[in-house]
Amino acid sequence: NMVGELVGNVDRMFIRRLGIDEHRFRKVRYARGRTGKVIRIEPWSIVFTDLDTGKILDIVDGRRGVAVKTWLKSRPRYWRQRVQYVAIDMSAEFRKAVRENLPKAKISVDHFHVIQRANLMITQVRRRRSHEVLQRRGRVADPAYKYRKLLTCNLENLSIKQVERLKLILESDPELGVIYGIKEHVRELLKTRDIHDFQSRWAVLEKSVKATKMVEAKSLFRTLTAWRRELLVFIRTRLTNARSEAANLTAKNLKRIGRGYRNHGHYRVRILTLLCLSSRNCNLFSHR
Repeated sequence: NMVGELVGNVDRMFIRRLGIDEHRFRKVRYARGRTGKVIRIEPWSIVFTDLDTGKILDIVDGRRGVAVKTWLKSRPRYWRQRVQYVAIDMSAEFRKAVRENLPKAKISVDHFHVIQRANLMITQVRRRRSHEVLQRRGRVADPAYKYRKLLTCNLENLSIKQVERLKLILESDPELGVIYGIKEHVRELLKTRDIHDFQSRWAVLEKSVKATKMVEAKSLFRTLTAWRRELLVFIRTRLTNARSEAANLTAKNLKRIGRGYRNHGHYRVRILTLLCLSSRNCNLFSHR
């Protein structure tokens, strides 16, 4: 019988650097459970990628650490021992699953998500200050709201006019000025390339956070402290999840071409089949 089989089994591949990321493969939907209560169904998928080649290894239904743990645990022991580095987002569940099943692998946290957390901190402070000072949410007439995107932009990428607008925002509220400075300290921390510079920048960031009473800054610093080991791996290797994000984009483009998918199994097979057909050394069918 002819059996549809993707040749190039993951277990036969030599994976040195592994990327793990998640994405939605369809819209959120609601269903009524057995008890009659309406439940929210999150159609998430986890993508495993070879960061050296950018190739999608597999797509697993789910978004929790259990799905990652199950997939890694199903790999042979020799395969798991070969993996040297793993790049993930700031997911404690993913980190735990990797540590338990890939004991020799070092984990690198994607710096993009660290910056995302820092920008979220600024947004939280801006909204809080608007309610404290103006007793309402921000409006277009407020400089901090009108030019709010400037607070999350890289200073070196702004034009002269944008820098002037940013100064207007920071001068209007001292707390916004302080929190923006802390965000810039985080960016400088991620630019370092050796442990000595990292330690110096870390000390500056810690001193700045201790000098303020803002809970948002202290919350971010606690998060960074919990991920300090993974940050050090990133500093030494500069390993990111960029190729996993690119793989996600490939999967989403296929979804758009297919006008959406409802069945995750079909979604997975179509993506892996497309990637197999695009490979020169791939035989989609084997005879048994």
